[in-house]
Amino acid sequence: MKNDKELIAKELLRLVEIMEKLRSPDGCSWDRKQTHSSLAKYIKEESEEVIEAINSEDTLHIVEELGDLLMLIVFNSQIGMEQGTFTLAEVAAGISDKLVSRHPHVFGDAEKGIDPEKVLEMWGELKKKEKAHRGKISNRMKEALKFPSAIRLTEKVQNEAAGVGFDFPNHKEAFKKIQEETEEVSQLIEKEDCEPGKFEEEIGDLLFSVINVTRLQGIDAENCLRKASEKFVRRFEQVEDLVEEDGGFAGKTLEELDKYWDKIKKP
Repeated sequence: MKNDKELIAKELLRLVEIMEKLRSPDGCSWDRKQTHSSLAKYIKEESEEVIEAINSEDTLHIVEELGDLLMLIVFNSQIGMEQGTFTLAEVAAGISDKLVSRHPHVFGDAEKGIDPEKVLEMWGELKKKEKAHRGKISNRMKEALKFPSAIRLTEKVQNEAAGVGFDFPNHKEAFKKIQEETEEVSQLIEKEDCEPGKFEEEIGDLLFSVINVTRLQGIDAENCLRKASEKFVRRFEQVEDLVEEDGGFAGKTLEELDKYWDKIKKP
């Protein structure tokens, strides 16, 4: 049987695109409402069905059940991508890196051709080192820095710190940090020779503080920002309609445009 890597890549990409479509606004309502938690039971069920298929020695059944399990991996990865926490590429990269690191006798400088018992012994030692590495909070934070979404990685970093008590007692105390960071940004704005890098740093601290408040209040920062943007778009659409009735944006000052904005904000 030919190992056609191009065909493998093509079909995996097709599966990814199908799942992306199912999760889209024009997709399936059931698929859209699923979460990592809701899919957990299906992963368990499909894993058991894979085992049953293997025990039955029915090749077609094995292929079908492995497909169902693969679909759930892609499903969870799609959810992760939407949330900005991980992608299917990262899932594949993670296991590939692990396989290489756990097989130094194949990919590294360790003794070649060792027997299976020696391999198991070596794996045990490598797993101990990996567990110790994952046990460090700072290392888990570093892993979170790989998240595509800056909001999600910030929440993860803050939660890791909170896990050992390094956190504000409540959202009210965290809000004081926003006020402090806002004052520092204000001072930089007043400086004519402010370095761009310093301004970027202080803005980052301010955003970090805002996420601390939303996290402690139990509010989804991503959803807050999305709703704020949606509200702005709705209001701007109304402003645009009014402006077009008065000849368009050309030549109008910010003060004039603000009047339109204030008009549509009135209840």
